Amino acid sequence: MSASIITNLEQFKPKKLVMAQLVSATLLTLTTWHTVNAQNSEKDAAIEVIEVTAQKRVQNVMQVPITVGIVSSELLEQSNSIMLGDIDKFIPGFNFNDGSVTQAGVSIRGISSPNISVGGDPSSATFYDDVYMPRAAQNVLFSDIERIEVLKGPQGTLFGRNAAMGVVNIIPKKPREDSEGFVKLSLGTDSLIRAEAMSNVAVSDTVFIRANLLSNTQDGFVKNVSQPDWNANSKIYDLGTEDHQAARISLLWDIAANSEFQFAVELDDLNQAPPMAIGISEYALNGGRDPFAASAENDVRNGIESRDMYAVTAKFLHDFDENWSMKFVSSYRDWETVNREDEDGTGVLSRYLDTSNNEDSSIFYTELQVNYVSDKVSAVAGFSYSKEDVSQQTELNLTADTIARLTTVELNNTIRGGVAEQLAAAIGGNSDEIAAAVFGPGVTFDAAVESTFAASGFPVDHIWNAAEWAGALNALGFAEPILQALGMTGGVLSAEVIAQTGDLTYDIVSQQLGVSEIFGPSHSGQFWQENIFNTGDFTNWGVFADVDYTLTDKWHVIAGLRYSKDTKDFSWSIPATTFMSIRPGVSNQLFPQVDATASDSWSKVTGRVVTNYQIDKKQMVFVSYSTGYKSGGFDSLSPIDQSAGQAAFEPEDSSNFEVGYKAVLGGNLIANVSYYQTELDNYQVSVESKQPESSTAVPTIINENRQISGIELDMRWIATDTLTMGIVTEIRDTDIDTPAFYDSTGALLPQQSRSIDASNNYTMTLDWAPSFEFGLANLHVDYVFVENTNAERTDIQPFELTIPAYLSDRKSLNLRFSIASHNESMELALWSRNLLDKRYVESISNISTATIGTPFAKINRGREVGVEFKYSF
Repeated sequence: MSASIITNLEQFKPKKLVMAQLVSATLLTLTTWHTVNAQNSEKDAAIEVIEVTAQKRVQNVMQVPITVGIVSSELLEQSNSIMLGDIDKFIPGFNFNDGSVTQAGVSIRGISSPNISVGGDPSSATFYDDVYMPRAAQNVLFSDIERIEVLKGPQGTLFGRNAAMGVVNIIPKKPREDSEGFVKLSLGTDSLIRAEAMSNVAVSDTVFIRANLLSNTQDGFVKNVSQPDWNANSKIYDLGTEDHQAARISLLWDIAANSEFQFAVELDDLNQAPPMAIGISEYALNGGRDPFAASAENDVRNGIESRDMYAVTAKFLHDFDENWSMKFVSSYRDWETVNREDEDGTGVLSRYLDTSNNEDSSIFYTELQVNYVSDKVSAVAGFSYSKEDVSQQTELNLTADTIARLTTVELNNTIRGGVAEQLAAAIGGNSDEIAAAVFGPGVTFDAAVESTFAASGFPVDHIWNAAEWAGALNALGFAEPILQALGMTGGVLSAEVIAQTGDLTYDIVSQQLGVSEIFGPSHSGQFWQENIFNTGDFTNWGVFADVDYTLTDKWHVIAGLRYSKDTKDFSWSIPATTFMSIRPGVSNQLFPQVDATASDSWSKVTGRVVTNYQIDKKQMVFVSYSTGYKSGGFDSLSPIDQSAGQAAFEPEDSSNFEVGYKAVLGGNLIANVSYYQTELDNYQVSVESKQPESSTAVPTIINENRQISGIELDMRWIATDTLTMGIVTEIRDTDIDTPAFYDSTGALLPQQSRSIDASNNYTMTLDWAPSFEFGLANLHVDYVFVENTNAERTDIQPFELTIPAYLSDRKSLNLRFSIASHNESMELALWSRNLLDKRYVESISNISTATIGTPFAKINRGREVGVEFKYSF
């Protein structure tokens, strides 16, 4: 064994040893609890049995040999949760970034996915009602949901593509025999109005219909004071405004005692404020000094986030006999989205930048599943197929004022380079030693260049500043020919002459230099747009089999395999800027014109081997090894030429070793403990990158390799018949190998390896449900702590480290207290989110920092309080 390998092992060993010791200590404590309490308890507490379909079979969650987190319909209601971003706090290792509904992203065990490119896929798959959900469709409202299952670790065997890190499985309630329904209204901070209704009707003895709808609207919490002329006839949203509706109607037909048909139609309508851009630059409102100020400026033209989506799903379930059964699922989903957002966080006309992602896509998905159950064997096998047609337009919109500013930057750089060449020739070289000898001790060559540059009246801030433009033309020797062309004498151009002649001096210089991007201020307020049009045709199919074999009454072995095949055809079309129709000869500043197509395919065999041992009726341990796969793809913002050897980005491959323990201890303590080691190769990461030939940063895909190890703990203590307390927590270490890439400022960051050590997050919950003479009470409290790791980002900028609210650990206290009638027909609740009114900078974007100096942030909403009324029938 080489010395370097020994060194690496010694560095790697302490982390794993500490985690192993933590697992051992936890298991010892739990086992001791079980032994003591089992001897002292005459009667077990009533433990709710939750059945899940995490393994494509209906099973008790405590007997499923994988790490799975569950959020029940009761917890959804008690915590006022309506989207995935509301419930991630209840599941260790799970996070959902919902800063944008249409570009949200699942993160499992620290691995999220780029969500801007239609040419890529998520690392964790999301399923709704047994159907795969693509990127822009993942974030749906929770209306009438049975439960949410989060399966952690690779799930490639049973769920196929894009389950490299796990699966989110959302199960809506299906129609049932009993007629029932409810109406619910919640009112709260910032004019929150949340209305929900459900009705379940038995049409006949065999046909049942269930319909539900949910509407959620809330005013923004930061006043948008920008009033640009181009929005005179458009709605201007305050930052944080929400407006989202969803409806679903489903039918269940009991065809026969052993056959069932289900059919569902879903509608989703979103029209709300785009993701916020709180300016934190000197050009933002009030100098960007306070990210939590009551007002901000977002002057985006026609800014909005919208989604119009519908889906149709059909299922057929049949039991052939007591051993064999099958399920067939077929679904079609279609969505159109617009996400037009401010990218500068200011109201400055010459620093205007917005982007818009407009998508019109659809997916057809179908799956056949066959199950076999006997005394010794529980098996599932089947196939799945999906076809996704995607179409996306990515807009980059700037004002002519901003383009003129970019032209100014190029002019300054060109002249600065000329000054450096002339100075080097004059003093005999460009070294600091020569500069010090000529200009004095301590004077560097760069300092001498800047001094000479400034003496000539540079740099110019903006060429449309008449005084600066006149000074620049005089310094560059353009004054005399321009004055002659104007029929004037004097030899020196003045700001007055520039102002009086409008665009003329700009047009003269533009013609003499052959630079069409030099144009005058008459174009102020006009828009310069560049577009990328993408289309894609993606198909995936797979076959799978998974067998659970009973070796003894206590010992099971599971083995499964899946073969997956992905094929992607993709295109890029980048036309000339729309400004060419106004000023012929100009060229694209960000996206060079191109028409390109590419095709590629990937295939993978993934599998799992699991063994689980039932220590007794209430304790189980399991050990598993599994692999996962996420298909390769294309960066929608970076065209490739396959004929020149350029390739799509590689698929992600994951492998995971996991040890878990599940138990009901002493009759009143429910425990789930797991330890895992995951390797993820070719992790597709989105970074803001400014390439040398680009004028601004754009989201770009790079590939990292990661090693992740961690412990996850999920425990509930049923202290009494009415009081339950719980904690979920994780400790996670991540080792990262990052390739060289250009950051948002255009600096080339070298290839590097780094570690994020022992990030720790936890949620503590308390549920108290006493019964009084006047009715039933219910109190739910949760406290959330999330450790901040922003300082460990590879591409973090120095100014970001000076913003305390961006580096603070996140703490949140939430509660809901309700009183219901004894028959639960009426309920009144009071609730609060972020009761302690903690404020945080949730993210910082540098997409426009290097180009126009305008970083911006996203912040959280402050304290919310409200009241809720529900009537059930």
